[in-house]
Amino acid sequence: MKITKTALALTGFLLMIGAISVVEAGIKTHGEVLGVGTDALLGGDLTDPEDDGLPDEDTNYNAKFTASDEPAFGGGESAFNVFDNLLGGGNDKWCCGPGGIAEGEVISVTAEFEEAYVLSHFTVSSANDVPGRDPIKWEIHGSNDGENFTPIYSRDGENLFTERLQVILFEAGKVDGFDVQTTGYKFFRFVTMKTENWPDGAYFQLGELEYFGTKVADATAVDPKSKLTTTWGSLKTQR
Repeated sequence: MKITKTALALTGFLLMIGAISVVEAGIKTHGEVLGVGTDALLGGDLTDPEDDGLPDEDTNYNAKFTASDEPAFGGGESAFNVFDNLLGGGNDKWCCGPGGIAEGEVISVTAEFEEAYVLSHFTVSSANDVPGRDPIKWEIHGSNDGENFTPIYSRDGENLFTERLQVILFEAGKVDGFDVQTTGYKFFRFVTMKTENWPDGAYFQLGELEYFGTKVADATAVDPKSKLTTTWGSLKTQR
């Protein structure tokens, strides 16, 4: 059977498209990638709606923070740095846990609010280096007493980050997000159980966390992209 150049070219093109599709499928992640760096953060989240928090003084925040380890801003890459509205190295990230994460242990950081909020979306961001420290098994919890927590989102699998300082959005009701919430919570907790390097060299790090939602009394659906017209996100040029 005679094969023409046109047929060979068409076959090659189809194979190339197939290869591209496989590659794209291989890097597909959960959530929506918003970009890289501080400017990719939505800003104006529940912990700091005005984006005027002063991490060095731990003031102007609308939440109280606690953590299982390194409960402070700044310092040696302490836990509260995930709420400083900045992405980078050093004091703009949280690293690295109490010598890593041992089997059966968890590392957590919690934001406590005066009023209950229904979580509508949140962002998580990778740190500036060492992908092996990224969390691969982690959860977002809600609570109203700070002791009994309910899982809202759970992740257990491959590293979802494909770049350093990458911001990823998770929305309620989306296939790659979490269930639409009907209960408001005063506490939101990020919990890590495992990193990519676990159990060898299982140090942990995270760049930033942002929580968004509405008060229980007036909880309505809000577009997480509407940062130009709501307090759910503020323009970075206003800093």
